[in-house]
Amino acid sequence: MIPKRPIPKEFDISIYQKVLSNLKENMAELKFEQQSEVLVPYILENYEGFEKIEKGPNFRGTPFDFFGFKNGIPYIIEFKGSLNNFNSPGETQKRRLQEILNQIEKLGVVLIQVKINKSQYRIFYDEEMDILFQGEKVPLEPVIDWVEKRI
Repeated sequence: MIPKRPIPKEFDISIYQKVLSNLKENMAELKFEQQSEVLVPYILENYEGFEKIEKGPNFRGTPFDFFGFKNGIPYIIEFKGSLNNFNSPGETQKRRLQEILNQIEKLGVVLIQVKINKSQYRIFYDEEMDILFQGEKVPLEPVIDWVEKRI
């Protein structure tokens, strides 16, 4: 059985208001997340009990943004920030996260989604990610059919 989505939680965003005031709805996703990622260590340390949080490696194709520990367990941490929505990783990113988890024993995974305008975050831990990993797959048949009609 696939677990339910975690319930959104509130957090105090006021100390970052000046930094976040430059964020715009139509910004490129990468630039948006780079400017808003200051929230991740703050939320994880002050609201979720993490320690030793560091920025992930800058290798091409790294499917996570941060690395940290909670209760002695190492976690790869993916951040998805938005002004008004809870965004999810894409299919390739989810597959790459699963590959890392399959190869490294006792490694945890976290997805932290942040709605900046509402000062809310939602966090998925380990098995809670199954709703994303094993959720309903989008069928490719309509896309294939569309392309074939144009060939």
